[in-house]
Amino acid sequence: MNDEPITGVVVGYDGSTSGVQALEWAAAEARTRKLPLTVLHVWDVYVGGGPIAMPVVDLRTIAEDNLNNGVAHVRKAAPELSVRGVLARGQAAARLIEAGHGADMIVLGPRGLGGFVGLVLGSVGAQVAAHAPCPVVIVRGELVPPPEQVHGHVVVGVDGSPASREALALGFAEAGAHGWDVRAVVAWEAVPEKEVPPLVDEAGMRDAAAARMARLMIPARELHPDVKVQVDIVTGAPREVLLSAAEEARLLVVGSRGLGGFRGLLLGSVSHALVHHAPCPVAVVHAT
Repeated sequence: MNDEPITGVVVGYDGSTSGVQALEWAAAEARTRKLPLTVLHVWDVYVGGGPIAMPVVDLRTIAEDNLNNGVAHVRKAAPELSVRGVLARGQAAARLIEAGHGADMIVLGPRGLGGFVGLVLGSVGAQVAAHAPCPVVIVRGELVPPPEQVHGHVVVGVDGSPASREALALGFAEAGAHGWDVRAVVAWEAVPEKEVPPLVDEAGMRDAAAARMARLMIPARELHPDVKVQVDIVTGAPREVLLSAAEEARLLVVGSRGLGGFRGLLLGSVSHALVHHAPCPVAVVHAT
């Protein structure tokens, strides 16, 4: 990989349809946040589990052409954007995670071809989302106009865990940068009536949850006082609640793991389901 430090927004690009979608989303994000964009293409001799009967020099040439096409695509659409291409050889997830140490964000499509063969969540995408040291955005959903051209809102899944607090911070930052609103969602697990002790005051518990949410949002609201906020405490399983909330969202932000209402929020459970099935881009954030 290029020795020059990687900063700003990094997009894993392979030339596939979903790769182009991720590229365009990442370029719009970098432009809005005034960050540099790095287009990263990973290649290796071994693809799909076996050796390819093609000279290494030819494979590298194909990879270079793919990368150059991606960079040219961005420069044509956004000539004012600072963009560079980086060609890396090796295991795709490892190279992306490595790039994340200096990046503000990694952007990926939900699946890929070429240098990212097998880029389906559960393989490369899931590995990067689970282990990258910066937020990872999986660009799901249909192609839409650039984020700065469409008003909307960010949905943030919150349960009070350290990761969900980082998710709140990112959600507010994205909303502030794009002129969006924030919808903070708490999934309230339903308890069967026969299991509820007589002295439990569910309404009081909801009020306490709302008060805690208000406290959790104080730092983000102080940094982004112009962002409008809506807090929803919704009864239901976290996966279904957040998938429903994301129907009209521009971005869904979740922590990599959670507590309470998001018990077991690990890739492979709730967040894994969201990056597989959400109708909009999903950002996975880790606790610092």
